Amino acid sequence: MKQLYTRYKPHYRDNLKLAIPVIISQAGHMAVQMSDGMIVGHWAGTIALAAVSLANAVFIIILVMGLGMSYAITPLIAQENARENFGECGRLLVNSLLINVISGVLLLLLVFFGSRYILDHLDQSPAVVAQAKPFLLLLSGSIVPLMVFLTFKQFAEGLGFTKQAMKISIWGNVLNICLGITFVKGLFGIAPMGILGVGYSTFIDRCVMATVMCIYILRSHRFRKYLYEFALKNIDRARSWTLLRMGAPVAMQYTFEVSYKDDQPASALF
Repeated sequence: MKQLYTRYKPHYRDNLKLAIPVIISQAGHMAVQMSDGMIVGHWAGTIALAAVSLANAVFIIILVMGLGMSYAITPLIAQENARENFGECGRLLVNSLLINVISGVLLLLLVFFGSRYILDHLDQSPAVVAQAKPFLLLLSGSIVPLMVFLTFKQFAEGLGFTKQAMKISIWGNVLNICLGITFVKGLFGIAPMGILGVGYSTFIDRCVMATVMCIYILRSHRFRKYLYEFALKNIDRARSWTLLRMGAPVAMQYTFEVSYKDDQPASALF
């Protein structure tokens, strides 16, 4: 065992350098829900906390569907980069951005027309449902900027740049907490918003994260050679279909994993 460890030690180190920032970045997406619950529970009361928990339980399914769809680009980018086919990386990026934005819009519509209807049929307190609905709507609005962020994040990670998205995720959570406390409690002359405060903070946080990640990728010299084919004219059916074929199964797998509770399918809860 010692000989094997010594032999492969450099590979362990390289894998950890790539993996640890990815783990922290992924944990950041889940930390948003946790911090929202803590803020609301501390300053907005038990009914608001129940509403946040209910909305997050529904939204987490939408969230992991979006995460799964965004993962398709990463192995393809890594493959083309290894082949030094840098132009193809840009073409994959623009197709992935289109697919993910469309997916975000469809998920938004799914929440608006589907999940809000489901809330009325979960046998929950009317007071809880009444607060959960507008909060869930704000969360659903944040899925489109989140998909934009994930597109550029997965592109960078496919090229081996994992620390930048991690840092943006960390600072995004800090921003979300600061804005959440400000809006929920009512600081700096802002009227207390209750549960809607964390909804607005999450939406703003994800818009800022998407903007910062986009600017970083498009302005950094590290990616310049990959982006000269990043143009609308390079959107085509073949690449989009390849991304869909890879992303959709991952999205469905994640959906099935989080939709089960106590060995019962989510449909049994409805």
